[in-house]
Amino acid sequence: MPAVPEAPRDISDPLSGQRWVFTRTGAETDGELLEAELHVSAGGFVREHVHPLQEETFTGVEGTFVLEIDGQTRTIGPGESVIIPPRTPHGFSAAPGPAQLLVSVRPALRLDDYFRAYLGLSRDRRIRLPASGLPHGLLQIALVMDRYAPEIAAPRIPLRLQRALWRGLAALGRLRGRSASFPEYGAP
Repeated sequence: MPAVPEAPRDISDPLSGQRWVFTRTGAETDGELLEAELHVSAGGFVREHVHPLQEETFTGVEGTFVLEIDGQTRTIGPGESVIIPPRTPHGFSAAPGPAQLLVSVRPALRLDDYFRAYLGLSRDRRIRLPASGLPHGLLQIALVMDRYAPEIAAPRIPLRLQRALWRGLAALGRLRGRSASFPEYGAP
């Protein structure tokens, strides 16, 4: 059996302007904590989303970071922090300039694998989730959302409804030959 390569600790997607550097992963903390540096380039974005079971903390290191949290705008500068409770919609669009943040997530679950899969698929243009508008590669997105349902969800849609929708679309994706495993990105 071939050796499984170590999951990358540094992942980026120039299309969304994100670079994540994992300093501690769930595998290293018995699933308790994920810690990472988030580097955002000017124009970088993350569509609004929720973490159903996780609390996320952002702490500014460099630059100014503007985050939308449940419809409210928050600006984070160096040394400032914001804590986002589970199931709270949050995201950011068109970062005004480069910024670096420290991000911690409790519990970690498999969020680092989600980031590896999502950013790898986006970087390789296998999926596209623009800052606004309709996503492309819906069946592949459904496979990712179904696999990582405890870690990530769409906002403002009841979880039971979207999980049933993602599950159905993921089944169709598998029938069409798509995979929910991404060893090429370190997310087996």
